[in-house]
Amino acid sequence: MNVSYDTLIPNNVGLSSDRRVLKALEKWHPGYINWWNDLIPENFQKSLVYLRTAVSVDPQGWAKFDYVKMPEYRWG
Repeated sequence: MNVSYDTLIPNNVGLSSDRRVLKALEKWHPGYINWWNDLIPENFQKSLVYLRTAVSVDPQGWAKFDYVKMPEYRWG
C-alpha cells in the first residue's frame, strides 16, 4: 500500500480519484482543527497527551501502531 501525499490530506484510500469526497474533507478538516483549538483549555497542546494510532502500513497491509502527540496527529 502506498500513501498518497499529492493532496492536502495524506491517505492510502485513493482520495484523489474522488474529487467530491476530497473537497468535502478538505473543507471540513480546517474547521475541525479550529473547533478543537477553541474547545481545549489554554496551553493544552503543550500537555503530554498521546494518541495511539496507525503510523504506517507494511506491504502486506498490516498497520504499525504507535503513540503520537496530540498536535502531531495526522488523520487520513
